[in-house]
Amino acid sequence: MRQVSGLALLTVLFVVTSGSACSSRPDEQIKVAEKAMEQAKEQRAEEFAQSDWANAQQVWEQAQSQLKNQRYGEAGTLLLRAKSRFEKARDIAKAKRDGVLKEVQGLQKAIDLRYKTLKTDVETKGAKLSPTRKKSLEDSFKDIDKGIEKVQADTEAGEYSQARTTAQTTIRQVFEAEKQLQGYLGTEKKT
Repeated sequence: MRQVSGLALLTVLFVVTSGSACSSRPDEQIKVAEKAMEQAKEQRAEEFAQSDWANAQQVWEQAQSQLKNQRYGEAGTLLLRAKSRFEKARDIAKAKRDGVLKEVQGLQKAIDLRYKTLKTDVETKGAKLSPTRKKSLEDSFKDIDKGIEKVQADTEAGEYSQARTTAQTTIRQVFEAEKQLQGYLGTEKKT
């Protein structure tokens, strides 16, 4: 009977030492998960893939808690899950950012075309406008020019959401200036 209990004790010791040897700090998984997190940040996952980013962050925090408690086996599993979720958030954010960038570029083209036409119309038909009305349009042009510059700067800085908002505002300013010119010319013709 003592041989059995001695054998059981050796088995338990073997399992405990084997388990602790397999559960060393998962440094490689930490690096891989951190890299995935950085890539997600670069694509602005927090902005463009909010729920996926939050899920990845939650798993990351759970892994950090397990690391703190030296539960390396559980931490390793959670780190792999965090990596996968950060990668998903990165991919979703990239696709959404690309879509917003494409929208901004389309708005920029529309602004450029309509604005050039508007300026040409003011130059060719400007003689018919009173100085006050012409000055009003020129003031609108200054605001439009500022908007165009801001869209470009935001796009270059990777601030695509802000660039889209500014581009939408700027194209509305172009439309308003077009309507203003048409109204002025319509009014000018009647007098």
